[in-house]
Amino acid sequence: MRIDDNLKQIYQRIFAAAQNSGRHPEQIKLLAVSKMMPAEAVKEAYEAGQRVFAENRVQEWMEKHPLLPHDCEWHLIGRLQTNKVKYLNNQIALIHSLDRLSLLTALEEQGAKRNIIWPVLIQVNTARDPNKAGLMPQEVEDFLDAVADCQHIRVHGLMTIGALEATSEETRMFFRELRQIRDLLQTKEIPQVKLTELSMGMSRDFELAIAEGATMVRIGRRIFGERHY
Repeated sequence: MRIDDNLKQIYQRIFAAAQNSGRHPEQIKLLAVSKMMPAEAVKEAYEAGQRVFAENRVQEWMEKHPLLPHDCEWHLIGRLQTNKVKYLNNQIALIHSLDRLSLLTALEEQGAKRNIIWPVLIQVNTARDPNKAGLMPQEVEDFLDAVADCQHIRVHGLMTIGALEATSEETRMFFRELRQIRDLLQTKEIPQVKLTELSMGMSRDFELAIAEGATMVRIGRRIFGERHY
């Protein structure tokens, strides 16, 4: 199928999942994950009406975004290396993967140097998978206290990735725990922190994520097909 047809199907499924959960479809943003896809495929999605895209690697974003129209909204969802922060700019709408103090320090230093305030999500490893990045759930509150001391970071919410081998019920629990962490921490007034976004759900599990409160879903393969390289 073509990319435009794939997008229509995904939006239909988002609409149905939202309605089945008693939510408004407008509450959910679709991120078309264009990692390892050529700029031509991203342009095809753009021409089909998609405006929000996500890349895993800084280098791919640097190569693609100059080739796409200026009204594209770019998100960075992969693990961000501290030495790559200097290549980012305020054309990144949201960094989804703030997961450690060294990265927090690098973002704050670059933000101060270049007068940029970075919009970020905190990545949480609710699956407790040793092969995945992210803070353990019990570490999130202390980490947010460290963010409160930064002047160039704004936390907009939380992000997680479900475990690859998990059952549907286990995956749903991972997403539910992220929402529960968010709900608990929303009751606290932490400077530089506003936990409105939940980035969770990918091609295989985005409907479960919507049922548990996702405000952003990250879908690549079901839109673009198999990766090109």
